[in-house]
Amino acid sequence: MTEAHEPARIIYSAVAVANWFIGRNREENGDLTHLKLQKLLYFAQGWHLAYNDVPLFEDPIEAWKYGPVVRPVYRALSSRPKNESITEPIEGYVLRGGDYTVLGTPEMISRGDDTERLMRSVWKSYSGKRPWELVAITHAKGSPWDIVANSSGNVQVNAETSWFSDYYDLIIPVELMRSYFKSFLPKAE
Repeated sequence: MTEAHEPARIIYSAVAVANWFIGRNREENGDLTHLKLQKLLYFAQGWHLAYNDVPLFEDPIEAWKYGPVVRPVYRALSSRPKNESITEPIEGYVLRGGDYTVLGTPEMISRGDDTERLMRSVWKSYSGKRPWELVAITHAKGSPWDIVANSSGNVQVNAETSWFSDYYDLIIPVELMRSYFKSFLPKAE
């Protein structure tokens, strides 16, 4: 009798994953901006879903004006200059009764799985790109961001007022990301 394997579980917060990228950036003296970090989180989540069928982190990814954004990471970085390279870890927060409570500085802990290899691969593939190149990739026709942000009725962009808001508050469904990123994997024959 074959033993049934329990599906992998989500084991990280988006802030912990962000801190992994921040640590890597610090080691390599890179140029990890807020915008670039948000895109790396999107790619890490997408590729983890494609390979493992479960999310890497529990926080939802939203379709904002300039692409996918994880709100807790945005919140943790909101007081920092947008174009400054991020080298210091960020703290996680939880909303309790209208106030944010600091949870500490979460980190990814190696659990002997392929997650570390996937994270290194995402870093290698995307960290060398400029932030606006990553925005273009995430905005590609048919991408999860494009489908959610541009679905009829979701966004009514008014050229006169669009300057005041950087976000749309639309969640990008995990299943949409999973199927999109899986579409890039080699097909089994």
